[in-house]
This record gives sequence, structure tokens and C-alpha cells, in this order.
Amino acid sequence: MFYGLDNRVMSQRFYSTRWMSARSQWYDHGPFRDSLDSLICVQCERDIQMSSRSRQSAARTRDKWREKIWYQIVAPDYFENKEIGTTPSETPEQLIGRTIQPTLYDLTGDFDKIHVRLRFKILEVTGQQAKTSFYGHEWSSDYLRGLVRRGTSRIDWIGPILTKDDYLMRISVIVFTTTRSKTSQEHSARKAIEKVIRAHAKKHTFDELVTKVILGDLAGEVYEDVKKIIPIRECEIRKSKVLKGPEEVKTRRARLRRGTAAEKEAE
Repeated sequence: MFYGLDNRVMSQRFYSTRWMSARSQWYDHGPFRDSLDSLICVQCERDIQMSSRSRQSAARTRDKWREKIWYQIVAPDYFENKEIGTTPSETPEQLIGRTIQPTLYDLTGDFDKIHVRLRFKILEVTGQQAKTSFYGHEWSSDYLRGLVRRGTSRIDWIGPILTKDDYLMRISVIVFTTTRSKTSQEHSARKAIEKVIRAHAKKHTFDELVTKVILGDLAGEVYEDVKKIIPIRECEIRKSKVLKGPEEVKTRRARLRRGTAAEKEAE
């Protein structure tokens, strides 16, 4: 068996050696050598062109990136204008409308608030500083899942509110009870939550309400009212979002007034 295998290997080597020697003689003599040299030259020229193009494209990419300017993003006045990040841009106009999502830990330095993610939108650029406005916040889902306990209930309230200076927002409140709650208790708790939230929205401006929402003052007042109905262990405002600014709210209000006036005239 081994003898036959060695013969096959030796025969393959013998014929491959003869074929290589014949091929080299054919390359060295005859017109094929000239055509082969011309093909090699053409291929070399193509390689040179491709490499030069790639270098030019790389140079263009690098130059375009170097043209961008880094801007400092700062929080609004009610967060003491703290720096919340940096971003590159070719022109200041391209920054308008961009959103950034720092955590509350980045603003307060309190590690216990790292699960609260804020959203700010860039509205104005002055020099190399981009000024923002609060756009919303949300608690991480992992943290909320960790608050769930067996034998307890979760009560949610979600609704739109209008601040004193005509900012339309959506607020989401979450309550965890210490025992199983009844349907009537949940209904009463939601009414109490709505009453407290809307009362504060009517008497506070947007900046004041955002501060109370983010720092937990509003959730504390909701907690005091809801615990009179059912024993609870957690009450937090888990999410908020700015839906419309004052100008949009006033435009919509004027449109509704015109519509009602037209209906009255038609009657």
C-alpha cells in the first residue's frame, strides 16, 4: 500500500517538473513573451491608477472631517448651563434640532440617578456653544423591572398637561403598591394622580415644572396623596415628553376658536 502511494507521488513530481521546464522554454521563446510583457505593463498601470484614486479619496475624506468644528453642548439655565457633551458639525445650522441623551448622573453627580435618561434638543448656537432645551426624560426599563415584587400591584397614569406658559407635555406616572390592589382603589389612585399633576401644571411654568419632575419633588407630592387611598412603596414619574411649544399651542387654539365661531354662524 505504501509502495503504491510513493510511486504516485513520485510520478506526479516527475510530470510536474517536466511541464514546468517545457512551459519556461515556451515563455522564453516565441511571440508570447512580448504579449505577456505588455499585459504585465497594463496591469501595473491599472494598479497605479487604482492606488492613486484610493489615496485621493482617502485624502478627500480626511479633509472633509478636518473641516468640521467641535461645539460644546450645554444644558438649559434651570440645570445651571452644565456641559452635557460635544458634537462636530460643518455649520452651526446643521446642529439645530439635534438631540442628546445624558443621564441625570451627568448633571447632578448622584450615582443613584444613573437610570434616569434625559433628552435635550439643540435650539440655538452662539459661537462654539450649543444651547439646548428640555425635550423629555425616561427611566430605564431594567430599573423599573427591578421594582416589581410578587404579591403587589402596579398602577400607571399617562396624560397630557398644559403648563402655565402654554407648553404641552405628556407625563407618565408609575406607582407600586405593597399589597394587591382592588379595581376601585386603582381608579381612585389614578384620579388622585391626575388631580395633583394638573394642579401643579396650571400654577408652574415649564422650567419650574421640569425641575420638579426631574428632581422628584412632584412625585413626592403625588406619593403623599395616593398613600391615603392604598399603601404604596414607590411613586415616580417614569417618563415625560414635550409635545408642543407655546407657539404651536396658540396656533392650534386660534384654529379651534375660528372653527367654533364658524359653526355658530352656520347655526
